[in-house]
Amino acid sequence: MKCPKCNKDKNVIKAGLRDTRKGTIQRFYCKNCDTFFSDTKQPYTQYPLHVILYTLQLYNQGYPVKKAKTLTGRKYSYSPPIQTIYSWLKKYNDTLTFIKLRKKYAIDPNSLVTTHRFQHQQIYPFTYHNLKLNIHSKQLPQLKRYINWIERSLPTKMFLSGPRASSTEVDHTLKPKQKNSIIPKLTKLALTTSQKSKSAHETVEQFFLINDSTTVCSELPVFINPKEIDSLNINTPLTGHIDLIQIKYDKLYILDYKPNLRHPEQYTSQLQLYKEAVHKRTIIPEENIIPAVFNEHAYYELL
Repeated sequence: MKCPKCNKDKNVIKAGLRDTRKGTIQRFYCKNCDTFFSDTKQPYTQYPLHVILYTLQLYNQGYPVKKAKTLTGRKYSYSPPIQTIYSWLKKYNDTLTFIKLRKKYAIDPNSLVTTHRFQHQQIYPFTYHNLKLNIHSKQLPQLKRYINWIERSLPTKMFLSGPRASSTEVDHTLKPKQKNSIIPKLTKLALTTSQKSKSAHETVEQFFLINDSTTVCSELPVFINPKEIDSLNINTPLTGHIDLIQIKYDKLYILDYKPNLRHPEQYTSQLQLYKEAVHKRTIIPEENIIPAVFNEHAYYELL
């Protein structure tokens, strides 16, 4: 970078950022002639990705753009101009798909999601997105009815002992098939927002729940009672918690996040049981329930 006053490029250093209507501009300082200047031809628009995603998530939680700017400024050492935030909304409109719904509805950030923390050997924060659940219930009302039952009547005792779906092997016909999907890309974005206070699972689940238009709930508790499935030899209910539930095209998708996803076939029994459990609890036809496993690198549906 050459100094516009002395035309020298040695001893020119960066000297902070300056907000303008066109974006954030990098300022420079020339030690040769003691001059500050800006490279107005090259606006500095590369905010850290986690700052961009934090701001957009605030918007998707229901905060107006101006408030999202303010809250970002409080958390980080600088806040983006409002026009820059609008450019981010446009850029990520097809990736963080809830942006499209967010523009159509007035949202209260304090009542966007509902969480119930179940002490089922460990704490499971079952959470659902109120707006998306209401919207997608037009396609599959059975899920909302089951969630209403969970809030009223879910017996905790059955989750404290007995077999778990994640550690039970059963005969199955499902086979993993890798599919093209936006889900790995979303997962990669989610992991850039990770904090020390949260596990990767919690980070991914919260990111999908807030930013993806099809994800309606996380950590959904499910169970299968004895004798409900002839081939399943159990004397007490088999239980589990599904990482994410999506609804799209009149189908319910069971999504299980596996950080180390090298052999998707090893999760077939678990997902088969999740599918059976959702079918038994909601009466959604089995052909309309699609189990899948994913991480930031790949997405497999079990068909």
